[in-house]
Amino acid sequence: MTNEINIKLMIECARNSNNDITRNHVFSVLAAIARAFTEEVLEHILDILAVIGEAAVTQIDNHSKHVFEDLISAIVPCWLSKTDDVEKLLQIFMDIFPEIVDHRRLSFVLYLLRTLGERKSLPSLLILLFRSLISRKATCFLNVETADDLKLYTGEWEYKCAVQICEQFSSMICLPSLVMLLEQWRNRDVDQTLLLELFLVMQFSLQKLQDPEFVFMLESGEDVTVIQCDGNAIGVVYLYLFHDEMLFLFSYCDGNGISGALGELMEQVVLFLQLVDARKKHLNFPAIMRRELNETMRAVVRNLTAVMIPYVYFSSIIKLLRYTDDNVGKKALGLFCEAARSHKNVSKHYRSTPSSHLLPMNKTSQESLNKLCVEIMRVLDGSSNTSLKVAAVSALEVVAEIFPSNNNIFSLCLGSVTRYIASHNLAVTSSCLRTTAALINVLGPKALSELPKIMDSLMKSSRQLLSSLDMKPKTNDVLSASNETRVCVLITLEAVLDKLGAFLNPYLANIMELLVLHPEYVSGMDAKVESRAHGARKLLAEKIPVRLALPPLLKLYPAAIEAGDKSLIVVFDMLANIISTMDRSSIVAFHGKVFDLCLVALDLRRQSPTSVENIDVVEKVVHNTMTVLTLKLTESMFKPLLIKSIEWVESEVHETSFTGSIDRAISFYGMVNKLIENHRSLFVPYFKHLLGGCVYHLSDGGAGKVSSVSLKKKARILDDCNIKETGSVSIKGWHLRALILSSLHKCFLYDTGTLKFLDSSNFQANFVETYCLTTCYRSTEYDG
Repeated sequence: MTNEINIKLMIECARNSNNDITRNHVFSVLAAIARAFTEEVLEHILDILAVIGEAAVTQIDNHSKHVFEDLISAIVPCWLSKTDDVEKLLQIFMDIFPEIVDHRRLSFVLYLLRTLGERKSLPSLLILLFRSLISRKATCFLNVETADDLKLYTGEWEYKCAVQICEQFSSMICLPSLVMLLEQWRNRDVDQTLLLELFLVMQFSLQKLQDPEFVFMLESGEDVTVIQCDGNAIGVVYLYLFHDEMLFLFSYCDGNGISGALGELMEQVVLFLQLVDARKKHLNFPAIMRRELNETMRAVVRNLTAVMIPYVYFSSIIKLLRYTDDNVGKKALGLFCEAARSHKNVSKHYRSTPSSHLLPMNKTSQESLNKLCVEIMRVLDGSSNTSLKVAAVSALEVVAEIFPSNNNIFSLCLGSVTRYIASHNLAVTSSCLRTTAALINVLGPKALSELPKIMDSLMKSSRQLLSSLDMKPKTNDVLSASNETRVCVLITLEAVLDKLGAFLNPYLANIMELLVLHPEYVSGMDAKVESRAHGARKLLAEKIPVRLALPPLLKLYPAAIEAGDKSLIVVFDMLANIISTMDRSSIVAFHGKVFDLCLVALDLRRQSPTSVENIDVVEKVVHNTMTVLTLKLTESMFKPLLIKSIEWVESEVHETSFTGSIDRAISFYGMVNKLIENHRSLFVPYFKHLLGGCVYHLSDGGAGKVSSVSLKKKARILDDCNIKETGSVSIKGWHLRALILSSLHKCFLYDTGTLKFLDSSNFQANFVETYCLTTCYRSTEYDG
């Protein structure tokens, strides 16, 4: 019987006939033969399919539709028994698809796909559609001038067909199809055609991710419920309330469901993103196209990240880190950090956001996060690629900031990161320092076991930074990188002071030396470094007990003199901050030592060390420190110190002249001005102890003590004492008298207490003499 079947003749009959009924009869006979005698049909399948396509263009009635579907359902199994090349079968219909009306084309394609199997055939069809579009419009894409010109693809029949087809399938079908499509392209050579097709696929994917079901997931984080299935698989059901109907958008109970497809799609997009970045310099591809492709792929990754539940997202990053290409791991970690920081910025303004990272971290998610941390540490320890190390360390910083917990994994991370703080690469050092700070902030006292290593590495990196600057030319890039590392050192130091301050006693001397004596941290040349250093010094004063902080700071004074003005200013600023935190017992214990140091510092004007260039600024800070101290003293504490300072200023100095006495007096009366300015009426009663000195220094005796030069000479420079004279009184003498008069003026101004300093019983004995001296001083000043 088979010998009597002439399939070739039937095909020719169907092709040459203009009668739809005749064709339909032929198609029905061919369908019956295909089912009964499969072998007879195999060698004619391509011709049969071609005739079906030609007939579908003109025969648009429902009966013909059913005949076509019947023949396709019979022919396709024959084809699949011969070959698995679905793409070749679909290609037969690609030439006639444009000629078929839209609604008939859609139904025809859908039936064909379902017969072939959607999961297997949809990727091939999408490839053919996008390839067809690019083959026709490649020149237009390559010649675009603006980003808006790239929208031309949306009006082409191939793109419309792809959109219409995918609208008929669920995400469980479409997303895996996109994954399979990208996997097939991974083995192709990267050329203009591939990049153009990739651009279309990325635009298509982005459009698919912005469908209502995905928009819902982005906008209603509170309606996402994570369910634990059998202790292993996670089931997620997204519920959407619309017009009082509960719609189940999709659900799954295993890792191969919708969430698994999202993870696999993200993996493929990241791989292509890295591939495009790596080849961009070697491709003859328009810059605007390259930029749009890059931005579209990143947008796809962002949308995928937003809808993925945490454990699947972490698992996808882990897979990417295991690729042999270091650049893939670096790209994955960079996108991970970008997504996490974006979530952090958004969550500052909104209590609920579309990011899946706001979902509660259940047990499975936490375990996946732990695995991610372990994988990042493996990359950090095993890679020699500097940029990958930096990316790995930065990722651990992000994990600590965005997913803080009491998890022990952070202790392991801290130990791993600490080993690389003292790296000779500034980028690695900076990243490790920042991450160390983040981990310490999360761990708190749990980081104590790593404290010795942290402090040792911190000091070592600071010394390396100083020595590397001496060896390298000081270009802008080098200085910028060095300043960035210094900022990171200070960030880490702040974290240590804040969380581990009670355990820092063995390291306080080194910390203070770093903050006080290193010129990079006190010079003020970089605003960020200066601000951070100031914050660290203030935090030290707040967090470290006075009994521990004060002794090493006092010991730094001689070295601070050698370091110069800036270091001295920092010492007394820190001292003022520490004093402001003192309680009563600390004041009683340490006020004498602090005041003695301030007196020693006030003698710098007389000593004139070469390292101190601006004594006025230094004295101003010392006066401020003495004021902060005296405001905390009782009368029984303050009065002995004031008497001691008066004895200090009136004591003889072993010099060839009396210039030293004037220098001390200037420093002393500067202090008096500051004290009376802050204590006001409380200080006035103590002024009686100063009145004798005021009278002496305003008298000719005070002026004569300044210089041994003959009063007959009106203007002269004393080289041996470096004193410039005008008339009979030196400039220092005028400076001293101005300070004394300012002190008297403030004393009179604030004499509002119950014990009147200007009361006759207190002041009459000295009033006339003081008044006359003041008048003489004023007249001499005007005459000069």
